[in-house]
Amino acid sequence: MIVRVLGSAAGGGVPQWNCGCANCEAARAGRTPRRTQSTLAVSPEASAGRYWFLFNCSSDVAGQIESFVPLRPGEGRFTPINQILLTDANLDHIGGLAVLRSAFGAGISVRSTAVVREIGLAQRSFAHFAAAPNRWIEMPLGTTIPVRADDRVDDWLEVRAIAVPGSTPGYDGRRAVRGAVVAYEIADRGSKNRLLFAPVFGAINDTLAGAIASASVAFLDGTFFTDDEMDPKGMLPQRRARAMGHQPVGGGGGTLAQLHGAQNRIVFTHLNNSNPMLDPQSEAHAAVRASGAEIAYDGMELTL
Repeated sequence: MIVRVLGSAAGGGVPQWNCGCANCEAARAGRTPRRTQSTLAVSPEASAGRYWFLFNCSSDVAGQIESFVPLRPGEGRFTPINQILLTDANLDHIGGLAVLRSAFGAGISVRSTAVVREIGLAQRSFAHFAAAPNRWIEMPLGTTIPVRADDRVDDWLEVRAIAVPGSTPGYDGRRAVRGAVVAYEIADRGSKNRLLFAPVFGAINDTLAGAIASASVAFLDGTFFTDDEMDPKGMLPQRRARAMGHQPVGGGGGTLAQLHGAQNRIVFTHLNNSNPMLDPQSEAHAAVRASGAEIAYDGMELTL
């Protein structure tokens, strides 16, 4: 399968429109890459890039489609985007549904857990994706299912949604409900090579740890490097990474420490504009590279 990183940033992107921090200014000046909000595109091997599945759908999706030729429309109103699978209901992951509201004729389907579907349908901007010819399909937890292009029986992915520690978005009160946040284990039909997409998680539990270990490539939550980087002076404790549902990459209990010695390919994505990992000269960036892990960027592409 072909995997394309359409966006590698957390909500707001880098640079963020209302931020003048060092990371945002470096991106504006062209010293570091610009990043749009996190979305992943995957195409099964059998489709040869003709049909694509999006994992999350940021509000930057229109620009992301234009920047990647295989996602651009064919003749008439055709779109090669067949389905959208959501990891959670955070606005930076579902905002693109409103952008794609004119896609009725294409019949794009959305898959998510029941919890995410309930929250999404409560927002009027996204409710039309439950109306024909679109479908909003409930994704079972823990069961591998075929996710296929509707009109090509040979084009499908084997996908498993894994419940991970997390909560519903802040606008929904941050309820700790199973299925509010998931990771996706993705493979071409019959392939042993697995891709894990886990851009959001509050902690690595045994289930997620097992999925990371068994993945050939794991895209993981890289939102924050430290728990307090949004609040360096300690004045806003509610803005800590863990309080917002993200395990930090660095620190004693962080992802790098937990995955020390991992032999598979680890790629951090969903980076917040505050993250020192964005600066190639920072100690945080050096620590990630020294571990053997990578930092995703817009346009990154790989084949499994």
